[in-house]
Amino acid sequence: MGKFKIGDLVRFVDEPIEGHITSFQKNDLIGVTDDTGFEIPVLASKITLVHGNMRREDDELEASAPHIPHKFVEKGILLAIAGEHKDGLARLHIINETSYELLISISEVNGNKVKGIFADKVSINDSVQFYSANFATVGKWPTFRIQILRHSSSTQQFTNPINKEQRIRPVDLTNQKVSNELLGERIWYYEIDKEDEDIGIEKLKTHFIPHRPK
Repeated sequence: MGKFKIGDLVRFVDEPIEGHITSFQKNDLIGVTDDTGFEIPVLASKITLVHGNMRREDDELEASAPHIPHKFVEKGILLAIAGEHKDGLARLHIINETSYELLISISEVNGNKVKGIFADKVSINDSVQFYSANFATVGKWPTFRIQILRHSSSTQQFTNPINKEQRIRPVDLTNQKVSNELLGERIWYYEIDKEDEDIGIEKLKTHFIPHRPK
């Protein structure tokens, strides 16, 4: 039928009807099926193409996947230790596997005082090295005070700033390392944004204080 193809969206010239071409018939008739599923025979001269919404039989048909928004990742801020004991040098990183941008400040703790040693922004799915030291002196590495603000331009649940101390214990570096995709090497790590278990004062009393007869 010349310019028409099966699947074309067409409009009737004399009536307010639209539908898709579903068949070609004798005597220059075309079968047009409307939204109700009813096929209407109509002369080819009495329909016109609806441009911008045509589906050609000879087009390559591709199943368009529905748009699925990326899941927002809330957890995954790591303090990572990379390097090999035999090489001597340990490299300490903050790894951000979350969907937040991070503003971080890291200090050395000395009694009741702190000394800032590093401050920077860590982008989404990125990492930054903040310290290096010798594996042989791990027992003398400082206790780190880690403070982190989590920022997102999309609407998310409110999060409190992270404010915690972390000491690297020699025994922790005897555990097996795990591969990390962002650093591209094997690491030991601590989960900085892991919630500390709050067992509560009542549970502490139950656990440590024996029940006494009244």
